Order: sequence, then structure tokens, then C-alpha cells
Amino acid sequence: MNMIRSFTLLFAMSLIFGCASSEEPLDTSLYDGVPIDTLSLDEPPKTEKEAISRGDFALSSGNVDLALYEYIRSLAFENGQFRDRSLYNIGRIHQERGNRNLAERAFLLSVEANPNNIQSLEQLGIFYSRSGDTRLGESYFFKAINADQLRFGSKKTLSDEDLESADAILKLKTDTSSPEYAYMGLGVLADLDAKHDHAQAYYQHALRIKPDSVKALTNSGYSYYMSGDYRQAQRLSLQALEESPNDEKALNNLALIYLAKGEIPRALNVFTRHMDKPEALNNVGYFLILQGKPNQAIPYLQQAIDSKPTYYKVANENLERALAMVREEKVVVKE
Repeated sequence: MNMIRSFTLLFAMSLIFGCASSEEPLDTSLYDGVPIDTLSLDEPPKTEKEAISRGDFALSSGNVDLALYEYIRSLAFENGQFRDRSLYNIGRIHQERGNRNLAERAFLLSVEANPNNIQSLEQLGIFYSRSGDTRLGESYFFKAINADQLRFGSKKTLSDEDLESADAILKLKTDTSSPEYAYMGLGVLADLDAKHDHAQAYYQHALRIKPDSVKALTNSGYSYYMSGDYRQAQRLSLQALEESPNDEKALNNLALIYLAKGEIPRALNVFTRHMDKPEALNNVGYFLILQGKPNQAIPYLQQAIDSKPTYYKVANENLERALAMVREEKVVVKE
């Protein structure tokens, strides 16, 4: 009888106080994969850290659905210390899968849990910039950099006025854990605003963080090209091609630099490294037109047409444009 009474008491206490793991009901609204009941028959994780460890192991093993489920299970622990990190991992999984809405929601929840989660802030900057909302993207890139400065012990929240000069930007602290893409994103946006000295300062930080970054080298090279510093532009573009010899953006940048320097045969050779000859000839002609050199463009466009007459409609259109520009120049001279 005493044994029955003891068992009844223990059962009642378990109903009142709950299980030792302190798991809350599981919210699967961030889950999108195979049916959950097919994933794991293991006992539920007893701690937040155990759930995260399971998620990390599943992810490294290529079982992405299970990883996603385990990270979501880690969120069910009341007063979890690593919610922002789990939500970041969830966001990255959805991002890789193209689930944009779920990725955005996970990153926003991560920042809600920890306003200074550098990685989630950076990913939101990328997300909104690619979506066309560059101002919102810029604000998140800025927040990521500010959070990174706090990581270094800064007691001051950065404002727009603090980064009004390239020198001020260069004085920011960075290391290999700093948000490379936040700096790169701000560099791209500065270039779009024709603030090339600001852009180059941001790219310098990106290259301090990851010296062999092909994207940072390519973007920095293009920034110097736009500002007219062809020597620096060429150096950075060649460095990018040392890292990735077939990178199309770096090849295009190098060809544009050679055209700007008047080295047309070298530009043509670079274009032909990643496209067929008629397209390369057309590109040379097109960019010479943009540089205000229609006379030089005409023979290359004619060669493009002769190489592929039935296909190369665009070269014909560019040739007509070049000829019209030449005629207009003659009229202006006569007047």
C-alpha cells in the first residue's frame, strides 16, 4: 500500500512540475522538410546544448532535415542561451534551399533574441540588398559592423557621421571573424553612390578579413577602374585571377581596364578566355562605344558580324549606333 501511495505521489508531482528537460511545446513553423516522425527515434535532447550538438553533427553528416529539426528543438528550452545562434543556423539552411521567407523570418528572430548577432545582421543586409531594398540592406550591414566594433570592446555606437570619411572607415577594427560581406556590401553601395574612396576603404577591410577573397579583390579592382586608377585596378584584377583563373567578373574587369588603357588586342584576348570570338569582338566594340570611341569600335563590330552573320543581331545594332555617332561627330565638326 505504501508503494502504491508513493508511486501516486511521484506521478502527481511529475504532472505539476513537468519533466527535467524543461522543454516547451515544439514550434515547427520554421521547419520545412521530410515528415518529422521519419527523422529520429532517439530520446529528446535534455538540454539546449545537446540539441545544438545534435544539429551540428547532423549538418556535418549531410542530414540537413535532421539538423533543421534539432536546431528547432533547441529553441524549445525555456531561457535558452543560444537561441540567436540556432536561429542563424536555421536561417542559413533555408537560405541555401531558397526558402526566402523562412530564412528572413529566422534571421529576424535571431536579431530579436540578440540585437548584436553579427552573422544574422550581415545576412539580413545581403537579403535586403539582393531584394532591391538597398537602403534597408545598408542599415543592416552598418548594424553588423557596429556589433563587430562592440565585440572589440568599443563603448560607442557608430553613427553615419562617424564614417563620413575614408580615413574614419579605415580606423575601424577588424580581424578574421569580422563580417566580410557587410564591409563588401557597404563598398558596393558606396561605389553606386560614386563614393569610390569610401568603397575602397570598405574593401580594404574585407581584404584584411579574407585576403584571398575573389569577390573582394574583384569589387575593389572595379572600384579603382571606375575612379580612373587603372594601375591599382589591374593589380587587383590580376590578383583575383590568380585565385580563380576563370572568374568571369574578374576577366571582364581586366578587359575593361585594358580597353581604358588603349590596349585593345589585350582586351580582346581576355574576353576570348571565357566567350566565343564573335561575342568577344562585339564586347570590344560595345565598350569602345561607351568610351566615346565609335571609330575604333566599327572594325571590331564588323568582324563580329562577319564571323556570325545570321546570329549576331546585337553586333549589327551596335554597329548602327557607332556609325550614327560618327555621322553626328562629323556634323558637329562642320558646324
